[in-house]
Amino acid sequence: MRRAAAVRLDIDERELKVGLRVVQDQNGQVRGEIFISDSLENGAGYSSHLGTPSEAERLLRFLIGQGDTSFYGPLVSPLHAGACQTSCPDCLRDFSNLAFHNILDWRLGLDLARLGLDPNALIDFTVPYWQGLATTAPSAYFAAQPQWLFVTFAGVPAGRRGNIVEIVVHPLWNWNTSPNNFCAPLSAAYTQAQAAGAQTIRYKSIFEVLRRPY
Repeated sequence: MRRAAAVRLDIDERELKVGLRVVQDQNGQVRGEIFISDSLENGAGYSSHLGTPSEAERLLRFLIGQGDTSFYGPLVSPLHAGACQTSCPDCLRDFSNLAFHNILDWRLGLDLARLGLDPNALIDFTVPYWQGLATTAPSAYFAAQPQWLFVTFAGVPAGRRGNIVEIVVHPLWNWNTSPNNFCAPLSAAYTQAQAAGAQTIRYKSIFEVLRRPY
């Protein structure tokens, strides 16, 4: 969002600062919040401008390419998407976020922006910017393990070794719950894996596949 805001406002990215904080709401639930502020104490008020609901919405739409693809287009272009699995200096990495380089992920950033605009947005691997990576990364992961075969169940990438199946899940899916509470794509994959004779079904996030596969 900071990078998109800098492009949209035609300012240097260093004029905006991004921070994280943890707060507790009235119900005692702990949640994380991300905030944007001006870098200078007496800044130009960019963060106040971005903080208005209408401008925040316009920024999110700009980020995901609705109406203006000047920021979104280069992100999802084959040249960048094909070479950048998580993040790189051309999209998210710079010196200021050096400590977070290993967890930055532009695809997840786009997913969260879409959820910010629509809580019911489809979050799965069928979204165009996930499609290529959702095949190449899991197939390489399973190919490097003896006796594992890359397969798909209901379009969701997975691996199989005998009657053991490991489903590669989207990082924003909740798989640490009862199968009855799975999201639709994972529920369909689980059902199809069971029908194919899987006796043990486990899960691994593509976030882990890309960063800590073994």
